[in-house]
Amino acid sequence: MKSLADMPTATMSALDAVSSRAATLANAVAGAAPQFRTVETDLVHTLASGSGVRAVTYLLVILSVGVALEAYHRVYAATGLRILAATTPSSPRQALLFALRKALLKGFGVALFALGAIGTSAAFAWPPGVHAVVVSATLGVVAVRLAALAADALFAPNRASLRLVPLADGAARLAVFAGVLLAVFLTSAWLVPPLLAGPEAAPLAAEAVRLVAGSLAAVLSIIVATALPAPTDHRRRAPQHRGRLPQFPRAVLAVALIVATYALWLFGGGGAALVLAALGGLVFLQGAMRRIVFHFWRDVMPTDVSDSADEPPPLAPLLVLPAARLVAILIALVLCALATDMSLAGMAKAEDPLARFAVRLLGVAALVLVADVAWIAVRSAIDHQLARIGAATEAGTLLGSQSRLLTLLPLLRTTAMVLILVLLALSSLWTLGIEITPLLAGAGIVGLAFGFGAQSLVKDVISGLFFLAEDVFRIGEYIESGSSTKGTVERITLRTVALRHHNGPLHFVPYGSLSTVRNMSRDWVVEKFDLPLPIETDSEKVRKLLKRVGEEMLEDEEVGPKIIEPLKGKLQRIEPGLKVFRCKFRTAPGNQFDVRALAFRKIETALRDADIAYADTTARRPVALPATAAANAP
Repeated sequence: MKSLADMPTATMSALDAVSSRAATLANAVAGAAPQFRTVETDLVHTLASGSGVRAVTYLLVILSVGVALEAYHRVYAATGLRILAATTPSSPRQALLFALRKALLKGFGVALFALGAIGTSAAFAWPPGVHAVVVSATLGVVAVRLAALAADALFAPNRASLRLVPLADGAARLAVFAGVLLAVFLTSAWLVPPLLAGPEAAPLAAEAVRLVAGSLAAVLSIIVATALPAPTDHRRRAPQHRGRLPQFPRAVLAVALIVATYALWLFGGGGAALVLAALGGLVFLQGAMRRIVFHFWRDVMPTDVSDSADEPPPLAPLLVLPAARLVAILIALVLCALATDMSLAGMAKAEDPLARFAVRLLGVAALVLVADVAWIAVRSAIDHQLARIGAATEAGTLLGSQSRLLTLLPLLRTTAMVLILVLLALSSLWTLGIEITPLLAGAGIVGLAFGFGAQSLVKDVISGLFFLAEDVFRIGEYIESGSSTKGTVERITLRTVALRHHNGPLHFVPYGSLSTVRNMSRDWVVEKFDLPLPIETDSEKVRKLLKRVGEEMLEDEEVGPKIIEPLKGKLQRIEPGLKVFRCKFRTAPGNQFDVRALAFRKIETALRDADIAYADTTARRPVALPATAAANAP
């Protein structure tokens, strides 16, 4: 309640500070002109004197040293730059590598220029205040050149194949020009005012330069945010649903962020302005991070994009995306710490409990991000493996090892999720300062009591672990256990297996209730059937006929590859009035039905061509009894 009562006083204090700052800016604008004339007069007088001539000579010397070092580096870097200019990248990722290599080669030359110029300047005795001007001017030139290199690497106005941001040629040139001009304004606002407010005190002129340069930078940022077109997307988007609300224009949010940051900076809140800019930029970057990362894999992404797309994206961008988000958050935190002149170590040792709690919350947030990266890596790897196995299943090329992976990978994904959540919870509690040793001991006691109270559940889980470890069955296999438990394995969990009966019902069977399991779909199947023929049929002729039919089946384009051992037949038994021939073949599980149907058709054709009819199994011929048996017959 006390804080609520102090709000009017705090509000009036803030308004007074804003009014005072506005008056200071107005005085700076009004009184800057005389100070600028004074600075100009002093500069002309200094240059006309002997010390001014020496300063100009020293300046030419250090510039010559810096330019010579950069030119020496360019001689050795020219070959690499020519190769980069003559090579067309084969993918957006290679374009990124080319742009980074080009920026590093040229950036190292700029660094040599800065090192040579500033290092050489320390060897001369400069007039008072001139050395600081020279160093500041050199740093300003270096900053602008580095900004130009970064803009050229991002937008590549003269070569679209190296362009990292998908913009048109005209928009790319505009972006490079705006980036360099923005660097000039920001560098001027950063380096010039301290020089004007130095020994030759011109505070009003320094404030005026800071105001003009900052204002121009803000205006330029607003123009870029509103005029620069959005990056193009090479993929075709699915039509938007009518019931979905339109997105709020991002340009309006960007302009609002720029105006708020400029207002804070203008009225003396430089640290708060940097914090706001870092957090706002982080929000925008996080919103566009997925699009940025996936842009570099656009050559392997599907052309049509819809919310219901079944094809998973490539694995690499899914792993890069959380890592890039984590790096962006860390950079924003570093900028906020620099803006507030506060280190994490200092906050951790502070007496304020809120500061220590904030540091611990940052630790928890870092743990959440690391856990998210680990989970996305595990889930993406498993999903991609399952997608490849699904494609092999549809193509009919599923291997035995892949079917085992199809069984174990979903369980591994669930187990990994539970493990990551448990480790995250324990690590977060420890980071917050909560002792987890009693919790672990209590969890052990609760687990022991739970084990005694849920013995059947524990039995199911342990039995399931042994079933899966021993590879008793896999998804898609037909199994039987007992007289009533049978069906095709459709889903496997930690406690039950889902069996689809051939009539349609889906049975959920706990592992503990499974005893002896008969797997009807493992390795191979021997299919047998009987062929009844008349008693007078030549057995050897039938055997050769069946063998010939088996050889013809091997040559069939559709069924032949499914046969492991060809059709064979032999005389199995003789019954009254008929001979029974046993036919068999070996095939992969699930293919015996197609092979058997083809065998029936070919056997029927072969028997008809050989003028052999099937035996009538319903009629039985009388068999003559021995004499003794006939005498005793009634």
